[in-house]
Amino acid sequence: MAMLLVAAGACATTGKPDAKAPQAEKPLAGKAYLRQEDLAGKEARVIDERLGVPALKRAEGKGEFRRYAFLSCSLIVILYPDDKGKVRVQHLDAAARVSGDPKPDLDQCLARGPAPVGTS
Repeated sequence: MAMLLVAAGACATTGKPDAKAPQAEKPLAGKAYLRQEDLAGKEARVIDERLGVPALKRAEGKGEFRRYAFLSCSLIVILYPDDKGKVRVQHLDAAARVSGDPKPDLDQCLARGPAPVGTS
């Protein structure tokens, strides 16, 4: 009988959520910090003014890959020259801040805004 009580106790939960379990993003209430249309097609200088220095920047052929630390994701910005040679945003994406976490929603990522400086 004592063994059954011990076994049953081992199956009990504390009621606290598992810290490692991914949490679904809650929709943002209020005004969004950014939307995709605020960045898509914009020149590199506009991105620099809006987002500041990226956590990572690397050349990819004639283009650039940039990663910015946002509150709920790493914002990926890909820039390539347009037909007039101006370097513009050609692609936006959201990546998990921690390897193995689920891929975040780009709109939610942009809405929440950048992480405090120094938290890349």
